[in-house]
Amino acid sequence: MKYLKNRRFTVVLFFTVLLIALSFNSCDEFIKSKSQQNKETEQTQQTIATNKNEAKLLLMLSKDNQDVIHLSKKLQHVVTKDSAVTLIKKIEETHIEIAEAFNTVATNKLISIPNYSEISPSNVVLDSSQENKIKALQKLKAIIDNQLFLLDKLSKTTNSKTFKNLIVKADSKINDSLTRTKNIINTLNTNS
Repeated sequence: MKYLKNRRFTVVLFFTVLLIALSFNSCDEFIKSKSQQNKETEQTQQTIATNKNEAKLLLMLSKDNQDVIHLSKKLQHVVTKDSAVTLIKKIEETHIEIAEAFNTVATNKLISIPNYSEISPSNVVLDSSQENKIKALQKLKAIIDNQLFLLDKLSKTTNSKTFKNLIVKADSKINDSLTRTKNIINTLNTNS
């Protein structure tokens, strides 16, 4: 009889210890899964925030790019020097290529870029005075500088290979446009 009591006691003690061990283990799993969920939620929120910033910067770049295209078209009609007109046409062509690259990336990333030319055409009226030409070129230079700033900001924001490739291509082309704009300003300043 004593043997059975000891045995029952041993079995009950064994199951009690086993239940306690399992309950601690399951609590640990619950805590771990909760912290894992929190990490995943935080990571998802960071990804969403990054995607929003990328889209916002791409829209700003696209708007500036459209402004450069419109302003360069207007400058082509006012500037009379052939070499300056050629450089302005190259700036326009370059920014049309950049606009196509922006649209391609936007389409792949499911970002909708409005056609700013249809929304609000630039209200800059240029006359043929030297001072207004230089002011318009200074504005063009400022817009292109802003594009370079936005590209730099986008490069710091994004981890996407698609955006990184776009940045590399657009950066060199926009720098070329900036150099051309400075050359045109210098040419017009020396001729005045």
